[in-house]
Amino acid sequence: MEIWLKGSKKLRLPVLPESYSVTEDQQVEIVNVNALGDIDLGGNRGLESISLSSFFPRQYDAGYCEYSNLKSPKECVEIIKTLKREGVIRLIITGTRIRTQVRITSFEYSENDGTGDVNYSIEFTEHRQVPIGVSSVVTLADADGQATQEPGEESNRTEPDTSSVQTYTVKEGDCLSSIARRLTGAADWRSIYEQNKDTIGGNPNLIYPGQVLTITGAKTDESQAV
Repeated sequence: MEIWLKGSKKLRLPVLPESYSVTEDQQVEIVNVNALGDIDLGGNRGLESISLSSFFPRQYDAGYCEYSNLKSPKECVEIIKTLKREGVIRLIITGTRIRTQVRITSFEYSENDGTGDVNYSIEFTEHRQVPIGVSSVVTLADADGQATQEPGEESNRTEPDTSSVQTYTVKEGDCLSSIARRLTGAADWRSIYEQNKDTIGGNPNLIYPGQVLTITGAKTDESQAV
């Protein structure tokens, strides 16, 4: 069995935990009915959480290390901190069903003795992406501020205006390339980045849900984008 954390950086845990735990929650809606008291109406499946504890060894030991080319405990800690800040990553436990998009919701570590080993506990929460049909796009030319196309509605225009200027609200799972393909029909993310550098900042790979981007040359009818 191997345990991998994969995002902008990747880390294979050098020492397997003795065990790991998986918690599956079920959402339950409770209502009060006169004369009957509280009853539950059932609900949807909650998010799965996975937790484990192990340590990062300072030196290789064939008795418990999974591989010999070890990163230092400090490097391992910094990688996990980076992945935690990053948000959604992938957790893979080979030989099991777990190949899941997750967020690191808790990470605790400590050096308890003179060995230089670092003990840690980590908890992951499943990331479940909301299905999105047609994104909400607002045309700056609309004086009344109304969206030219409501989510889920088909445009009744026969020829889209490919020279329009639009704003786009970033959603979970978006990247500049996917936005470019969806709105312009091409994967040229650089022009979108240059137009919105003040909003995005210095790293084009870091965009966040809720950010509003201005896009020139976007197709007003998203169904025409590749």
